[in-house]
Parts: sequence; structure tokens; C-alpha cells
Amino acid sequence: MSTITEREERIVIAAQELADAVLAKQQLEDNRIHVKMAAIERIMRSGDNPATGKAWSFSAAESVVNTDEEYARYLQQQREAVRAEIIARGNYAAATYKHEN
Repeated sequence: MSTITEREERIVIAAQELADAVLAKQQLEDNRIHVKMAAIERIMRSGDNPATGKAWSFSAAESVVNTDEEYARYLQQQREAVRAEIIARGNYAAATYKHEN
């Protein structure tokens, strides 16, 4: 029966954390279009476009979609997921680094 060394255990944990971070980031990206479309729909239902005094067109609503609070929070979650992935990649690289004396 082989035993896993402490270093190998750190590598396994770091790899799992990296996989989780990549998965979380990808799930957010996969869902982003749905959150964006919901934000565009909210803008279009919010009343007239103040710039034109007319009903919002899809393209006009899309041009200001980042001002929708819910969508802006979602984009922040995506940025945080990217940050978490970068940190996880660094932790994995550190765990797999073999220092030679």
C-alpha cells in the first residue's frame, strides 16, 4: 500500500481547488447571457428611454445594460471568479514547484 506524501497531498488539494475555481468561472460565463437578457428586458420595461423620450429599443437597452444593478453585480461575481482562478493557479504552481538545492 502506497502512502501519499504531504507534498503530494498539497498538490491534490491545490488541483481540486483550481478545478473548482475554473468550474465556477465557467458556470458564471455560461449563465451570463441569461442574466444579461433579463437585465435588458428590465430596462425595456422601465419606461421610456430618457435620451429619446420613446420606448427603449433592444439595442439602446443593450448599450446601457451595465447600468442595471443586478447585471453589474453579476459581472462583479465574474471578476471575482477570475481572481479566484488566478489565485488557485498560483497555489497549484506553488504546490507543484520542486525546489532544488
